[in-house]
Order: sequence, then C-alpha cells, then structure tokens
Amino acid sequence: MEQANSQIIRCPGCGAKNRIPTDKIEATVKCGKCHKPLQAEDRKPGWFDTYTIRCAACRAKNRIPADKIGETAKCGKCKSPLETAGLLNGKSVMVTDSNFDGKVINSPLPVLLYCWSPG
Repeated sequence: MEQANSQIIRCPGCGAKNRIPTDKIEATVKCGKCHKPLQAEDRKPGWFDTYTIRCAACRAKNRIPADKIGETAKCGKCKSPLETAGLLNGKSVMVTDSNFDGKVINSPLPVLLYCWSPG
C-alpha cells in the first residue's frame, strides 16, 4: 500500500501504529493488534505528527509533538532542556572540522551529510 494513500493512526488503547487507507478514514476501523475500534476523535488530521529527537546530554530519544516545536521541552530521562527552536528551519548548515562534533555527532535529529571534493 502506498504511503501517499494512507495515514498512520496510533491506537489509544495499546499504542500500536495502524496504517489506514485514506478512503477508509471515515469508516469504522479497528486496531490491528488489540482489535479495539479507533474512535473518530482519534483520527483527526495532524494528531499523530511527532518528531523524535535525542537529548544532547544523555542521548535518550524524546517524542515531541509537531505543534510544540519551538518551545522548550525537557528530556524524559535526565530532565535537561531540549532546544527545539532551530530543528526544522529548512536551511543547510555548513559543517567544518571545528564544529563537526556539535552539528553532526551531537545532533538531536538524524543528519544527512553531503560531502564533495573540488579535485
């Protein structure tokens, strides 16, 4: 099934992710794991948009709702602040030898690094 023709709905009962075709969103659908019906209010567009970022201090994964990006959050494990303001700015970052650890190794998000050589 193509991702463009479906949405991922998380079951409020067991937390399982369910891929629901967009033409079935308005129909009565059940969770594939616990078979409980997914309520209409659970299927509101955008409720499942979250980002998983890593804490710079303890490297624990933290789930941040998309509507909370830009606000200060706390790590669930070590309680240190998570900076989310600059995460989704959509701009490229110049990486050098001096800032490689800070920008790539300690990045809370996955990094796509594009390298080239002029020679």
